[in-house]
Amino acid sequence: MANQEGKIKVCVIGAGAAGLCAVRHLAANTTFEVTAYEQTNDIGGTWVYKEQVGLDDNGLPIHSSMYQNLSNMIPSTMFLVLLYRTNLPAKIMNFPDYITMEGQEPSCVSHQEVLNYLKDYAQHFDVHRYIELNTKVESVQFVSSDHSNQDKWSVQVRKLKTEEMELRYFDAIMVCNGHYFDPYVPTITGIESFPGLILHSHAYRRPDEFSGKTVLVLGAGSSGIDIGIDLSNQATRVYLSHNHDRLTSSLPSNMIQVAGIESIHETTFRLKDGTTVDAIDVFLLCTGYTYNFPFLDKNCGIKVNSNYVTPLYKHFINIEHPSMCIVGIPTVVVPFPMFHMQVQFFLALLQNRVNLPSKLIMLENSALKTQKKRHAHKLMDHQWDYNDSLAIAGGFDRLPLFYKLGYNAWSVQRSMNLLRYKDSKFIVSEDGQSVELVIPE
Repeated sequence: MANQEGKIKVCVIGAGAAGLCAVRHLAANTTFEVTAYEQTNDIGGTWVYKEQVGLDDNGLPIHSSMYQNLSNMIPSTMFLVLLYRTNLPAKIMNFPDYITMEGQEPSCVSHQEVLNYLKDYAQHFDVHRYIELNTKVESVQFVSSDHSNQDKWSVQVRKLKTEEMELRYFDAIMVCNGHYFDPYVPTITGIESFPGLILHSHAYRRPDEFSGKTVLVLGAGSSGIDIGIDLSNQATRVYLSHNHDRLTSSLPSNMIQVAGIESIHETTFRLKDGTTVDAIDVFLLCTGYTYNFPFLDKNCGIKVNSNYVTPLYKHFINIEHPSMCIVGIPTVVVPFPMFHMQVQFFLALLQNRVNLPSKLIMLENSALKTQKKRHAHKLMDHQWDYNDSLAIAGGFDRLPLFYKLGYNAWSVQRSMNLLRYKDSKFIVSEDGQSVELVIPE
């Protein structure tokens, strides 16, 4: 797959955590020549907090979904201190080759600390020289495979400061554009009759804007729960509407769990259990995001249907053209370590150190195995076997055991104590064979 200069030319799209991880490993290997494109004026992707919503300074939609109390603001109360931290312990958010976020007590850190970590990571591995900022990828097309079965890709980019267009050719593509920027808004009967404020968590920034309001939050994933708790400090009442099993943890006294939404009539919400809630001022959708790759030409072969991305082997290798991968598709995972594993596997593949199975076997691996398409890439407890499978096939180190142990301990504490789990102490035993999270009295 090497070019005339003997190097494999790889294009990395995006300089968030996944893109930085890709560039770090590519740059460390003399086999590769890497160019990364980032449409904003800084690295960090979704970890870059923006006060404004809507359009960014570059005229493009705001990419980040960070909100104030999950960033670098200094809250005035201990209650808010527990909210502005990440919802994963810092120790297990580290890339395995750069463990500098300790997060021992409290175990969860601010998003600003994560951004600082990513910038330190980029500086430590000297990746800035390979990243072109303020450069938007407009299109990626598969060009051909030559007689030696080497793929070629054309990539057209636009320099946002000069509007200059540039066409480049590459041997491989690593799509690292993130998945928390295109809000998913479900279809709800009667939503157009609601006279109050409707917004998605992507545009949520600060709770004080909702002081004295009655807010209905739809969705009880990480963002729905965290934002609901955040709002409860300012709003008169917060309804947390979802279809999952009821949360068993204590919640703020003005935060009430209710069933999912059946329909809306003006300020009255009819729920799926037949009950209603009335006098809603704000409808906040914490309904997740849509995978979106607007720059990929149809001939790339990638399709997205209800967040089921196909055809992908092991959730990230493009089966039609295996010289393309999409890093970070799996959900309900510890992201940075998984990026680390996916990137190394892909590089091993490009160097012919990994032999892919037949297309038929890869398509079977890619086939839908969940009842709902939008859950196709949800790994949860399967993420550890997934990461191990990449390491075994690619011939590189597995993740240290504390990642799995820490995640499992965190999951237990979080379900038991949503109000205090972020304030816990993260303890790894000396032999690395056990992890404990202790919530202070």
